[in-house]
Amino acid sequence: MQNLITSMVRFSTALTLFSLEQIEQTVSVVEGDTTLAKTMDRLEEALNSLTDVLTAKMDESKKETLNSVVNTSEDLVKRTMDSAKVLDPRDMLKAGNDLLQKTTTATSEWVSKAASAVQNATRAAQGDSKSDTVVTN
Repeated sequence: MQNLITSMVRFSTALTLFSLEQIEQTVSVVEGDTTLAKTMDRLEEALNSLTDVLTAKMDESKKETLNSVVNTSEDLVKRTMDSAKVLDPRDMLKAGNDLLQKTTTATSEWVSKAASAVQNATRAAQGDSKSDTVVTN
């Protein structure tokens, strides 16, 4: 149980730090220290690596669902990009930042709820084990 809680905290912290790093890189682009294309390539590579790690842990039915969602999303994005005549990079960055903030918030809330549930289950289990203890004199 302790390892699970530690893993959840580790995951949450890594996700938060990764998000902060992406914000720093976005600021770096805005300030002209690096190119948008290079920053987007690094983010794409990181996201694909994370997805690959998570996908490797899924059963086949979940992988099929993931592939279906990815294919639908790719088609939707392609159609959207094809229909857009001019995209303002600032709007794209804002939309990406908004999505990142919502994802971070949702993940943080999920991890917090999961940690609370684990903590409550642990307390309940400890209470049960204490009541099972027989005291003899």
